[in-house]
Amino acid sequence: MKIAYLALNDPLDKRSWSGTTYYIAKALQKNGNEVNFLGPVKPPKWLDKTLRAMAKATRIIFRREYITKYSLLLSWYTAKQFNKKLKERNYDCICAPAASVELGFLKTNLPVIYITDATFELMSNYDYSEFDKMFWFSKIEGNLLEKHALKKSTAIIYPSTWAAESAVKDYHIANNKVFIAPFGANIDLIPDRKIIYKKLENKQLTLLFLAVDWERKGGSIAFDVLKNLIYTHGIQAKLIVCGCVPPSHIAHPNMEVIPFLDKNNKDDYKKFVEIMSCVHFLLVPTRADCSLLVGCEANAYGVPAITTETGGVPEIVKDGINGYCLPYSAPGSTYAALISELFINEEKYQQLVASSRQRFEEHLNWQKWSESFNEIYENKVAKKEPALSLN
Repeated sequence: MKIAYLALNDPLDKRSWSGTTYYIAKALQKNGNEVNFLGPVKPPKWLDKTLRAMAKATRIIFRREYITKYSLLLSWYTAKQFNKKLKERNYDCICAPAASVELGFLKTNLPVIYITDATFELMSNYDYSEFDKMFWFSKIEGNLLEKHALKKSTAIIYPSTWAAESAVKDYHIANNKVFIAPFGANIDLIPDRKIIYKKLENKQLTLLFLAVDWERKGGSIAFDVLKNLIYTHGIQAKLIVCGCVPPSHIAHPNMEVIPFLDKNNKDDYKKFVEIMSCVHFLLVPTRADCSLLVGCEANAYGVPAITTETGGVPEIVKDGINGYCLPYSAPGSTYAALISELFINEEKYQQLVASSRQRFEEHLNWQKWSESFNEIYENKVAKKEPALSLN
């Protein structure tokens, strides 16, 4: 296929959408498709200043937040740029990852495959800090852009049932346009299968809290888990916090903090591999998650994920197979009791390690996702007349 890859930000930047935009593109290329990147598109100074001014005025007058990235004005401008680029070549389809803004005002007769992990309705009512004080007009804009993107799409791919059901229920999208395909692990090199057993050499129970947002990902609960394991279960466990810095009052001799690792950096990536090779559990008691991507990465190293039953997480983590999803209300003591039970039973733990890696190999990798993409294209997109433009 000749694919027009529609993304506002740089699709080759691994920081964009936690690297998902990058890895989707690479997966499509590896599967033999020709992918032409239409982005990034940088808004001009006049637009940037206008949006900043609107945000500032809203903050001062209404004490609310105008979210500029969901602006209709931004959508209108980016659509103009992408329409020009689409005329330069012939394509079989448009692939649009997390692109509700880009699709909002786009005029095209090409079939559109929209890929995202949640609807705007779900996101704006979830535990994400950027929506805490959202101005009412931003919610109108965000929902309108989402509606246009969904209606305009020939096929919509979500990583979870949670997200797919919202498209049908909240935006009245036909069931036959909506598909589910879990995302893969955002890593460049798939580790050798032998590496999954290296952690057995580490006799100290080691937990990894891998997240950029301490609060939203449940950092305080993870810290409680550490203390419960030590003081209640008598296990001298260790907690590695990677990707963020806990509040100053949270500290313990058995807690190691690594503020940031850049996977693009050779030394940092080596450190990442070392950590993944020695930890026994990924511990992310998340308060809000559309799809637990770090769970896919951990499973590649045979690391089970202990997490929360929320959002799209249960689509990734299956109880007893590649980890466990605990109830949202579960305290640190419940997590600690489960982890202690699993770790003490060596046979059960090793089975969980093996099945975690197997789930990665069979479901949670980008090759599997790209196969699903091609199947959706052949069965839904290629056999259908081109989608009509929405003016």
